[in-house]
This record gives sequence, structure tokens and C-alpha cells, in this order.
Amino acid sequence: MPIQENAMNEPAYSATTVLQRFEMDGDEIYPIETVTHLAQVSRHQIAVYCRHGLIAPVSAPERDGWWFDPATIRMLRQLEWLRDDYHMDLAALQVTARLFREIEQLRDEVRSLRKETGSGRVKLNRRSD
Repeated sequence: MPIQENAMNEPAYSATTVLQRFEMDGDEIYPIETVTHLAQVSRHQIAVYCRHGLIAPVSAPERDGWWFDPATIRMLRQLEWLRDDYHMDLAALQVTARLFREIEQLRDEVRSLRKETGSGRVKLNRRSD
């Protein structure tokens, strides 16, 4: 089924768009024109997310243009899916984006600890509050 465009020649996607997993080269960055197609999000919505701190381009847009890395594109897809399918507002998306980032940081720490110990398992000490 072809993607229709809205009055601003941007892709028009339904709220039932399926969140599909995709892999990109982690070292590449992509211009906003490509990101609109990869993430199925309009340029306007990307700008709104940037303005509210949910995502950020890899460099200053006024100097280099709007370029995004694969991690940001994945975040963008997740946020748009939550907004469309669960009708989350910007405040809820901000909290969710912060939690996604914290989860990713924790995953990175666990990977690092696994490398340090040389094993696939890391024994975590439980905090008692």
C-alpha cells in the first residue's frame, strides 16, 4: 500500500502504523529527509520533539542541518508509536524518553561489567532501603 502525502508533501501515516525493528549502521548519521521516511514522522513533529528535549540532532541544525544518529531514530520511532497508539501527550513522552535513556545507560553498565568480569553473568548487590 503506497504512503500518501499530506498538504505539506510529508508522509501521512496512520496511528496503526506497526513499529518495525530496523538495523542501521551505528556510525552513520542521517539527514532529516531520510529520518522522516525511516521513522515515519513528519519534519514538524521531529522539530517539536527536539524543541521539547525528547531527541536532539547530532550537531547544531543552524550550522550543519538536521542530522540524526540511529539511536535517536529508534527513540523517535518509539515516541511516535507511544503518541499514536497510546495517545501520550508531550509531558508523558518526556518522562518516557528519560526512562528509556536511563534503561539504556543501565544496559551499557551491565555490558561493561560483564566485559570486566569476563563472564556472561554479573552478580548484582541488592540495595536495602
